[in-house]
Amino acid sequence: MVALARPGGVVALHEADWTPHICDPPLPAWDRLFAILVTYSTMNSIDLFVGRRVPRMLREAGLVDIRVNPLIHVYPAGHGRRTIFPEFVENLRDRLLDQNLIEDGELGELLGDLKRHLDDPHTLVVSHMFLQVWGRKPEP
Repeated sequence: MVALARPGGVVALHEADWTPHICDPPLPAWDRLFAILVTYSTMNSIDLFVGRRVPRMLREAGLVDIRVNPLIHVYPAGHGRRTIFPEFVENLRDRLLDQNLIEDGELGELLGDLKRHLDDPHTLVVSHMFLQVWGRKPEP
């Protein structure tokens, strides 16, 4: 990306970091599924926490004047992204089972527990953090 920018041009990224993605009250099913997602991601070279490294990556690529704008959302009942976590897990169902990270019965139970928890309008759901990061390519 930096190579494509003109001198003085700006490179901007919007990346996620899953660390703050939580619910309250806490739920063991959430924690178990999150641990499985992290294990799956690690096994498959997927970086769920890349957002925090983007400023350093841009700096190491030679950009200057690095700026960061962190964004965290709360997903209330009825919000389209409130269920994004179990949707990700469900999308990975076959892969999680194929890689023996969980048994089908346990996965179904955990997803059921999580769905019931998220259906409760009193459950707080905080998004993962999004980092908007940008920097300028220096003039020669």
